[in-house]
Amino acid sequence: MFVLANEFRNMIAELFIHDRVGVCLHMYPALFSVDRPATSSRLLLIFRPILLLPHLFWAYFYGMAAGLLQFISFWAIIFTGRHPQALWEFLTGYLRYRSRLNAYWLLLSDIYPPFKGEAGQYPVRVHVDYPDRLSRLTVFFRLLILFPHLFFSIGYIFVSSIVSFLAFWTVLFAGKLARWQFEWLYGWFIYTSRLDAYMLYLVDEYPPFNGSQPRAAGERFPNETRIRE
Repeated sequence: MFVLANEFRNMIAELFIHDRVGVCLHMYPALFSVDRPATSSRLLLIFRPILLLPHLFWAYFYGMAAGLLQFISFWAIIFTGRHPQALWEFLTGYLRYRSRLNAYWLLLSDIYPPFKGEAGQYPVRVHVDYPDRLSRLTVFFRLLILFPHLFFSIGYIFVSSIVSFLAFWTVLFAGKLARWQFEWLYGWFIYTSRLDAYMLYLVDEYPPFNGSQPRAAGERFPNETRIRE
């Protein structure tokens, strides 16, 4: 009982570890970086859904494998309080693959995403710190404690959908995203990617209700050209 009470106290602390403007007081353990493309191909824009068809099939099987390992990870964490590193690394690779796919769909990147989740020179980068321990209580009730994000994301999705619509036409006529469009979609990308990392048990800290990252996050990406502030 003492262990459960202590974990419950830590869970509550994580939920309120944000300052008054909602920005995390310390760096979140899952960081994401996207290089803003100088130009975007109008041709690739039009045929993007067709170009992504191979990824739809691959993502289905990749996701099934990730789901199975996530299920195994769940019980490993419940019994040991730790995420087996081999499983954690596989799921981190899946997160990296998923993040690249999402960035490509959001027009944040104009380079076709690879079919692997390995780190490389792709302009969408992911860095996740391996957690020494995870709270059994927050892992067990993870879906439940994410309910506030469900309501928050409704408005975020609505606005992001409008920005995505405008971004499509901006690229079609101007050949590149407007800076404000890139910034907004980049923030949405960071926000949803953090939720993915949390749901995959890659991190134990509750994700903030924003898509911001401190400038110091760029130090985690040696080849970084820009990072959202």
